[in-house]
Parts: sequence; C-alpha cells; structure tokens
Amino acid sequence: MKQPQPLILANDIVTLKPMTMAMVEDFYRAGKPEQIWQWTQPYQCESLATATRWVETGLAAVERGEQVMFAIIDNATGRFVGSTRYLSIDVVNSTIEIGYTWVNPEFQRSHINSNCKLLLLTHAFEALGAVRVQLRTHKRNQKSRNAISRLGMQFEGIFRHNILLSTGEYRDTAMFSMLRDEWPQAKQRLMARIAGSASSVNAAKAAISDTANALMQEAPFAQIVVASNDNLLDQIIYLPLQLDRQRGVLTGHMASDNKLAWLLENSPRVVVVFDGGDNYVSPQVHAKQLVPTWNYRKLHISGQFSFLSTDENEAIIKAQVAQFEGGKNQEMQWQYEQQSPKLMATMLSQIRCFEIAIEQIQMHEKLSKHKPFELRKAIADELVADGQLSLANAHLD
Repeated sequence: MKQPQPLILANDIVTLKPMTMAMVEDFYRAGKPEQIWQWTQPYQCESLATATRWVETGLAAVERGEQVMFAIIDNATGRFVGSTRYLSIDVVNSTIEIGYTWVNPEFQRSHINSNCKLLLLTHAFEALGAVRVQLRTHKRNQKSRNAISRLGMQFEGIFRHNILLSTGEYRDTAMFSMLRDEWPQAKQRLMARIAGSASSVNAAKAAISDTANALMQEAPFAQIVVASNDNLLDQIIYLPLQLDRQRGVLTGHMASDNKLAWLLENSPRVVVVFDGGDNYVSPQVHAKQLVPTWNYRKLHISGQFSFLSTDENEAIIKAQVAQFEGGKNQEMQWQYEQQSPKLMATMLSQIRCFEIAIEQIQMHEKLSKHKPFELRKAIADELVADGQLSLANAHLD
C-alpha cells in the first residue's frame, strides 16, 4: 500500500481538502454544537482555544505521517461542515482506518457523510492499494454503528475497555472493516443509494396508493420494528401513526421516557406494519374451498426514523387529535383548544414527536384473489357479519 498524502478528493456533492491552521475558525464554528462530541469526549469546540489545540494535535500527526486530516466542504454552499481523517496507517500490512469524522448537525441528513466515505474508500482501495479499511466507534453510538453498517462494513466485535476517555471512563469500541475483495460490490450499493436518495421521497409518495392510504386511515395503530444492524435482536414498539401524504412521511409521538428512545435517537431505519385485518376461512364457506386457510392484509413500510424538535410537538399532536377524535360524536370529542395552556404545556413536555421518511411501501395480502367470485362473496358475507367491512370490501375489489 502507498503512504497516503494530503490531497483534495471531490465529487459533485462534497470536497475534502487537506486541513490547515488557516481553517481553525471555520472548524470551531462548524463544530460548536456540543452533541457532535457526545461520543468523543472532551468537547473539542468548547472554545476557539480548544479547537486550535485539537487541530494542532491532528496536524502534528500529519507531519509525522501518521494521519491525513481533511476539512469537509459542502459544494452547494461552500461551507466548512466537518472534518475526517485517515489514521492507523500501516503501509506494510496494507491497512488504514477512517475516523475522527464529524459533520455539523445542519448537514447530517444531506448525504455529506455518505459522499465523504465514498471518496475516502475509493481512494484507499483504488489509489493507495489498501487491502483492509477499518472504522470504529463507541459501542453505544448506535447512530454511527448503523451508518457504518450501511456502508457495507462488516461488524467484527467489541474491543472492551480499550480507550481511556477524558471523563475517566473506559470506552468499549465497536470495530468494523471492509476488505479489498468486498469493495466493488459495496461501492455499487453505496453509489446506488446516494444516487437514489434525491428521488426517494418522490418515489415513496408515488407508491402510496389510495388503497394503502385508506388502510392507514382505518388502522393507524402500527407495529414499528427497529432494526439495529449488528445487534442480534430487533426491537418492536406499537404506536398510532398519521400519514402526511404530501411529504411522504409518517408522524407520531411517544412518551419521553419510552424505553426504546435511546435506540430511536440514533435515526435508525425502521419497518412499519399496518394491520389490515385477517380471518380464518373454513372449507364450509363454499364447496370449492377444499382446505382451511387464512386471508389477510398487511401494509409494510420501511424508512428513516428521526425525532422532531420540541417546537413541532404542538402541530403534530393537534393533527393527531383532529384525525383520531374526528370520528366520535362531537359532544364526546376531546378538543385540544378547550384544554388549559398549563395542562397542554405539561403534556407536551412529556412527549417526543417524530417522523418516518417513507422509502419503500408494499402491500402484502392473501384475499383469495384467484378464487371464483362466488367464493370471495361468501367470505365477504362472513366478514360483514363479523363487522370487518373493510376486509370484506377488499375481497370483492
């Protein structure tokens, strides 16, 4: 592997420039949000002085040939939005690490990071000749672990108590890697994901059929499956959701102390399942129904979960109240506007609102579609008698 040198890497979205001391003030301004440093204590942009020391330390490692430190520039605005590095450089064994990556929160959902990783991985494997590229993060930083896994990196395990933090605590580190033979396929997937991101919202909106929309209106109480990539078990939560069809998102709220909030804070991909009803179909329903079976409708949606700012709580709750209370007798409705401001302020302080950006949507159903109409009519009649009007109509469509 060649020794990496400071250089410019760029594509249409982002430019990586060699970091210099002239950029310290830009580094400080972009890195001021304290949440950036949650998993890499101490808070390196607490002041211009701390940021200066951090950059000086990084550039000293560059001088020794131990690292290459980059400034991340957003091409659309020309702004300095973060920093990243090559480190753990081992020319003899052809291995290198990508790390110390951070992006200003304003740009964290703009695919800046994905494009940075594409540039760095491409250069490492195709120009430097690396055989192995590794990334690592705090064991509890699920957002980073999810993002690393989406790059095609393989989870290798947890290095226990391998870093002493400034807080006096030891960090358990999650280790990921990619090998040269794995890169071509991972590159194709990463490029496809980046290319598809701009059209994903429009595609999702187009995929929301009237049938799917009606099902979500009728059965808003959904199962949300939180996939954790390298974690063995998915987590499941049940919440009512509301569709914003124009924006292609689902919205909802949960208690601030919900036990899964820690996982959902890390903006994972989730799968949402809406239950459109099911029923047992006996052979006695019709002469041509030879064996017992089960008919059903389920709507599966996958997308990106994210919590909203507290300023948006009131609008989300008002919209949900309008939908979920709207079907009741007006005298029985719980009216948001009729509650005292003090009560509503207390309630809003105890919830967190969120949205799920829809990426894929699929209807899964078994409704005897290929059976004779007489049989489907017989099933529908039973469903009507059982009060399942929506599922009955689906059998007759």
